Amino acid sequence: MKKTVAGLTLLGVCFLAQAQPSKWRFFAGVGLSNGGETIMSGTITTIGTTQTLPFEIQAGTGTQYRLGADYRFADRLTLQGSIGRAVSDPMGMNGSLTFTVTPFELLGFVNITESLRIGAGLRKSYADMSGTGVSANWSGIGSYSSSGGSVVEAQYLFATSEAMPGAQKSQFGISGRWVNESFTHNATTFKGNTYEIGLALYY
Repeated sequence: MKKTVAGLTLLGVCFLAQAQPSKWRFFAGVGLSNGGETIMSGTITTIGTTQTLPFEIQAGTGTQYRLGADYRFADRLTLQGSIGRAVSDPMGMNGSLTFTVTPFELLGFVNITESLRIGAGLRKSYADMSGTGVSANWSGIGSYSSSGGSVVEAQYLFATSEAMPGAQKSQFGISGRWVNESFTHNATTFKGNTYEIGLALYY
């Protein structure tokens, strides 16, 4: 019995030693983007004060969040898919507006060096504007259709050989990206072209 257990244990160790690294890994990203045409602007009286401040909702400006997965085709080539979220929501004493964008992206990345990655791909976003109080009946409330967009992205991962797509350890880096898309509501089109600086985590 002891020999059988020892044999099975040794077999398991050999199997793990020879197992290939997974071609999949997950990632999360966050960034600050700027750009896009103005959809709505005005002034609000901030909650709890009498102070009046200007606000502006732009197509694409704000904090961007992404979750997705990376699949390695070769040592330097990967395909990455993700879903994102961005919300712009100025809130005043007598009303508020919330512009929500949910983008889906599919990008191909090439590792130029062990740390530098360059990628490009396609993007399709779904957007919606909602309002409360005095903004509830504004003509801009409702869904916004988006054009098929494109994305170009560069990433620098703070690692050496572990920065390759097949790495098994968590990796952290910075990213810069450019998004080209537009949104249409009630026959009015707003350009959503933006640039973004962010952080990326692979795990």
